[in-house]
Amino acid sequence: MVEKSTTIVVKETLAPTPGQVEILQRYAEASRCSYNFALGLKHGAQQLWSHGRDQLVAQGQTPVQAARNAPKIDMPSQFTIQKIFVAERDQALPGPVLAGQGPRYRYQWWKGVNAIVCHQAFRDADAAFANWKKGARRKGAPVRYPRFKRRGRCRESFRMFSVRLVERDLRHVRIGGERGGQPAFDVRLHRPARRLARLLARGGETKSVTVAREGHRWVVLFNVRVLAGPAPRPSRRQLAAGAVGVDLGVKVFVATSDPLMVNDSRVQLFENPRHLENTRRQLRRWQRRMARRHLRGRPAHEQSKGWMEARDQVARLHALVASRRASAQHLVTKRLVTQYAHVALEDLRVKNMTASARGTIASPGRNVRAKAGLNRAVLDVGFGEIRRQVEYKALLYGATVSVVDPAYTSQTCHRCGHVDAKSRRTRDLFACTRCGHTTHADIGAAINIKARARY
Repeated sequence: MVEKSTTIVVKETLAPTPGQVEILQRYAEASRCSYNFALGLKHGAQQLWSHGRDQLVAQGQTPVQAARNAPKIDMPSQFTIQKIFVAERDQALPGPVLAGQGPRYRYQWWKGVNAIVCHQAFRDADAAFANWKKGARRKGAPVRYPRFKRRGRCRESFRMFSVRLVERDLRHVRIGGERGGQPAFDVRLHRPARRLARLLARGGETKSVTVAREGHRWVVLFNVRVLAGPAPRPSRRQLAAGAVGVDLGVKVFVATSDPLMVNDSRVQLFENPRHLENTRRQLRRWQRRMARRHLRGRPAHEQSKGWMEARDQVARLHALVASRRASAQHLVTKRLVTQYAHVALEDLRVKNMTASARGTIASPGRNVRAKAGLNRAVLDVGFGEIRRQVEYKALLYGATVSVVDPAYTSQTCHRCGHVDAKSRRTRDLFACTRCGHTTHADIGAAINIKARARY
């Protein structure tokens, strides 16, 4: 009998020294260049196939027939790319060698870097192309064609296996080195990795590790595979509470049909913290400095130190906003799945909700600035992320989740069932035009969501 397993991601913040930051940046640069090297080979093979298909289309075949009859081109895989890379990485650039200087090499970034970093980047390129090819057959918007990672514009990260927790104090991780190059070194953690240590003590196995820069900090993410025990059952408290309906919004980012216990208080309305709006003044100031200091025509790594300082400050503020947003989302979603046996959510189409109202030159949109502000507020709340967190946490605590049609939930009276847009007198007040029942509009919508749920 095959035992089921699950993967848990543990995120820890690093506290590297300035010298260690340079090493991490060098590893991230090697990962970026390796990805671009693999993507270049794949892009060349794809262009050859596209050229053959276009020739058949020019001869009169339909695009479908041409795609089926086009000459087959072997797409290089990870292992093929590794062989090509090993054969080419030590070749010197053509041209004369200046006096007093040695030959120049095309690929300098791999020297002294653990080879696993490059291999994982090749695998990422494979996954990117596979997702693009499968994207046309999946629901929703298709996956876009893979793009090259630009220096200074992409996320600084790398993946490798030889990263482990130092168990003597749980305050360091050891990052493996390379023979004849960078030796292995220990990086201090911001806090003890007790959760990771517990998972490893229970028999968890680290499958891969990602080291990435988020704003001004470096973090390490451990993918730990653990054996999945029996499916948890809801507690007596959850069964007694039953179901809860959840309405998501902008002013009140979460409204529940029944109260949640938060710090010994019964809460049904959670006001939107507006993390992005509260930071926009600082963001705007640093983004303007970044724009003023930008030299047109130069790539990011050739910009001035002032521009890089402004860029780092913008990244730091965005990382701070993301951290605060995630904290608020985790606070609410965990209480939902631990206090109730069933959670009912709206099946929101966030992409359609946040579509631009700009329009075209021939038919320009209306209230574009107001719609842009609404889109920014909706994305700041993170409707999709709240649903994702509720769904995966429900599996951990024995709760169930259902999604319902959100149509007219805020215009329907939960007492008599009458639907009328005029019943919503203001943003917060709902007063039924038939029976006269009054309630908070968001709480009434959450009650309707709960009534529509099947559990």
